[in-house]
Amino acid sequence: MSNLNIENLPPELQARLAAIVAQGQATAAAAPAAPAQPAPVAATGQPAQPVVRPPSLMDHVIAMRQDIAELQASINAMAQVTDAVGNAVGQLYSMFHEQTQPTSFSTTFQTQSVPQQPVESDY
Repeated sequence: MSNLNIENLPPELQARLAAIVAQGQATAAAAPAAPAQPAPVAATGQPAQPVVRPPSLMDHVIAMRQDIAELQASINAMAQVTDAVGNAVGQLYSMFHEQTQPTSFSTTFQTQSVPQQPVESDY
């Protein structure tokens, strides 16, 4: 498993995968040295607490798939928010620019007739 091509992944995923691979290699190296022993039986006749096994590669794959599903859900939520904000901005823009009659001073000024000759009172 030394030929992993993880250079294109983000640094946090590279570190996580490297830790998983290192843990798997350490577990594989230690497994043949220690033969499997049955669980010890206490004096009362009941077995002791079960041995907690380290997570396998499949457990890590399942966890990563769950992480990816969560990220996809958050990306979809962000896309919906972006779309909703864009629609709201569009509605506001159209609401403020839906004037059929301009209502500024310039329209009344344009409708007045301006004399061609200069008026003496202007000076």
